[in-house]
Amino acid sequence: MSIMTIHHSVDSLHDLFLSEQYMSDKSKYEKSHQSILRDMNQFLNSIDINKQYFRTGIIVKNPKYKKKVSQETQVLKSFKTSLNKMSSLNYESLSQQVVKDIQPYPHLYPIVFQSIIEQALLHHTYSKYYGYLVEHLHKLFRNESIIQSQLVKTKETIETTHINQQSSSYDDLCKKNKYVDQLIGYSMFVSDLEVRDIIQGYVEPTLQSLLTECSKELSEDELYKCVLCLSTIYKVVYDSNPLPESHQTSLTEIKSKIRFMKIKFKIMDILERR
Repeated sequence: MSIMTIHHSVDSLHDLFLSEQYMSDKSKYEKSHQSILRDMNQFLNSIDINKQYFRTGIIVKNPKYKKKVSQETQVLKSFKTSLNKMSSLNYESLSQQVVKDIQPYPHLYPIVFQSIIEQALLHHTYSKYYGYLVEHLHKLFRNESIIQSQLVKTKETIETTHINQQSSSYDDLCKKNKYVDQLIGYSMFVSDLEVRDIIQGYVEPTLQSLLTECSKELSEDELYKCVLCLSTIYKVVYDSNPLPESHQTSLTEIKSKIRFMKIKFKIMDILERR
């Protein structure tokens, strides 16, 4: 049995992909292979992003070796600049511009979202601005699997860094400080995303991680940062309503073991919902 092969020129592909026959066959294939396509999409979204693919900061002085910068590279460069400039005064306008610039390039969304996560880990006080940006990007792309897979990878990386402390005591201290800062940044970010209904089921595990961290032997500064983070998340999630009983119990136990009065009073404020 011979198989007939049909060849199409490159110029004819645009019309081919828009033809009724192609669209009909594509729709039938997608309906009959939903599970396979879903698994493939999850696999593709789980692949680590090569962040060096789009180089945005290289300056070539010799005109002989200068190459034309692609529009995609320009978009990413503009995006990173906007991310660094975000403040309470301009985050809305900058977010709107970012969404407008990224819209023609949906394949850049994984890189953009990963960059936002990295920024949130470093600058947790700006979490609500990054959450606002993600909310509007999410309305545009509606790709939950990218968000979830990258959040899971980020949490795993944070925890792995915390566990693998086999170096000197000074290095251990630096890693411990970095872990606490990244945990706080991650916690603030995912809490904001969940309040915006972008993700679900992240707040409770995040709060438990912070409560566990507060139960350890931390410096006064580290402990105070964790308690402040808890206070902020509780206000966002529960407002002035009573906390779950299990959280009240954990906070009361932590308070009883702490010797720093400033932190004791802060925990009392949390328990009394002030």
